[in-house]
Amino acid sequence: MASLLKTLSAALILAGVGGGAYLLLQDKDRAQLNAEAQKLRPAIEGVVDQGKVALEQLIKSTKVARSSHDRTPAPEVDEAKLPFIVIEPRDFAAPMIRLPAQLPGQTQPTPQPPQVELSTALSQPAMDFNPVEARLRARVSEELIGYFDLYLYVSKATTDKGVWAQRMFVLAKQKDQHQTFALLYDWPVSTGREEPTLAPSGKILATNTPQGVFQLDRDRFHADYTSNQWQSPMPYAMFFDWRIEGRTSGLAIHGTDDAGAKDLGKRASHGCIRLSPENARILFELIQANYRGRVPRFQVNPDSGTMSTTGALVRDENGTVKMTQGYKVLVFIEDFGGPSVDTVAALY
Repeated sequence: MASLLKTLSAALILAGVGGGAYLLLQDKDRAQLNAEAQKLRPAIEGVVDQGKVALEQLIKSTKVARSSHDRTPAPEVDEAKLPFIVIEPRDFAAPMIRLPAQLPGQTQPTPQPPQVELSTALSQPAMDFNPVEARLRARVSEELIGYFDLYLYVSKATTDKGVWAQRMFVLAKQKDQHQTFALLYDWPVSTGREEPTLAPSGKILATNTPQGVFQLDRDRFHADYTSNQWQSPMPYAMFFDWRIEGRTSGLAIHGTDDAGAKDLGKRASHGCIRLSPENARILFELIQANYRGRVPRFQVNPDSGTMSTTGALVRDENGTVKMTQGYKVLVFIEDFGGPSVDTVAALY
């Protein structure tokens, strides 16, 4: 840079001195000067050419320096490793782009622990359902549960299936804000034999206990009753409000005699749910004294004439559930033996 400036300065000085002297001289002297200048012309032109070259190099080096100063070197990024897709800003429907939290070579700052604030919800009591209630809530819709206040859970499983097999659990809805269930009774029962059996009439009849949800018939509660079909006592009979193939069902919860009492805890009935006479009386009186009210109507299949056992409700054209007078008692029967080694899977 210094040598370029020196060359340029010399060329400019020489040109300035020569031009000034030429203007000051008289005509005679000027002619003589012209003659001498013609002799020196090649040397002067050489010096001028060197000055032009020096000036051009000076301008070029200045531009390069300025360009180098203004340009910020971009970081070298391996585009193949970027964990996101670039989407143009005008695409407002596109998902938000999340930049990588840390570029290669950067150190991640140590995160500060968030400030913990205790929620008022922690002061509320924990919801801790007993296993029977949890099972019932998992199998019956919340809407259906809401219409009833007493629940009879019956396991028709064989005794090898678990500790709930051939038992009835009586649960009552509490009046607290959570409306949890209180277990009132846990009784042994006998459900149907699940095999064809010869009846007193000489006919071979099925002895199955159906599964599903059922209501009780408010017009068919009998403290003293005898089965016409099987010629067996049915004290404190509570018949189901259920139709099967267009006929009123004879399915009921009832007490048994001394012979039947010996078989409680295993499958032994003709399809009904047997209890001991004392337990049948307790349930009979409990329901009649405390659980009368309006209940939803279950749908009846128009083709088969059989009432729903899944809790399908009758609704009007606006979707409102149709109600009727009855007992606010829901019976739920299933072939499940209760918690085992896989308790969580059994409950849910």
